[in-house]
Amino acid sequence: MAIAVWVKTLAAGVTVATFLGFAGSIWWGFSFLEHPRPQYCLILLIAVFVGLLSRQPWTAKQWSLLWLVPLVVNLSLVLPTAWNLGNLSGKAAIATPSTTHLRLLHITLDRDNLDVSQTVKFANQQTTDLLSLLEVSPETLPILQTKLTHYQLIKAEPRNNSHGSAWFVARKPQQPIQVLGAEVIHLPPSSDRPLLKATIAVAGRAIELLCFHSIRPRSAGTVAYQQQEFAALAEWSQQQPERSLIVIGDFNNTPWSLSFRTLLANSRLVNSQPGFGIQPTWHSSLPAFLQIPIDHCLHSPDFATRDRSIGSNIGSDHLPLLVEFNG
Repeated sequence: MAIAVWVKTLAAGVTVATFLGFAGSIWWGFSFLEHPRPQYCLILLIAVFVGLLSRQPWTAKQWSLLWLVPLVVNLSLVLPTAWNLGNLSGKAAIATPSTTHLRLLHITLDRDNLDVSQTVKFANQQTTDLLSLLEVSPETLPILQTKLTHYQLIKAEPRNNSHGSAWFVARKPQQPIQVLGAEVIHLPPSSDRPLLKATIAVAGRAIELLCFHSIRPRSAGTVAYQQQEFAALAEWSQQQPERSLIVIGDFNNTPWSLSFRTLLANSRLVNSQPGFGIQPTWHSSLPAFLQIPIDHCLHSPDFATRDRSIGSNIGSDHLPLLVEFNG
């Protein structure tokens, strides 16, 4: 009985959090309640089963069906971002015929952990064409350049804070990759965070790669500023209507949040995630059922996601993200 009461209390709290998550415009703190929606689903599902399997009379047990209301609300947001509901195989459609095949690996390092040996080992074991790194510091960059034997540096912008980044290209890519250039951009232009943009050519096709890193929302000001960053990213993508784009990095936001969904609606970018599950990336020290996906890969509609997966713990608070494209 004590367990049933505890589950019911927890489900009631989750129900309140479910709907307060939509009230981020009223108070910024409510926006944090948007992110654990998969966990809400799990708790509410348990509450339904615990209620229905209790020894109470049916007139009392039927009230547990009320938990289905917030459960459906959360599922309506989580399922479309995690699974391709129009494809029962659970895999995203692959563009055919395909002229470009690319495999990207993204890793958000921990700037406070100067031991990047696990990162180096994991990256060297992958058959990826391109590698993007965030939180690259002046101390770790020389180690990465030396130890990442399967890659060569395109451009790096190391920083002592979390703003550092780098792009690497495989020494032996699956198909020839020509690096046309690389530069630092700022989104929005007033931002002090340098974002590395690289332009490559594959089979004569120009592709712009952006290693994106958004501010971590932790106050009213940072929540509002992240929305500015997302709006600037959306505008940047719209300014290049004919260019093939891939944006990968740490968005510090979940794909079912209003701000992330607004980003997709206002840009010409597509989320690579549907068809491949929730794939949480943070925090790596937590059990998988408590983690949330905040590292993402977006792309222009001329690409299709062939495969997408999350790597193992490499000593960072983030897990690696691997995405394979056809286009």
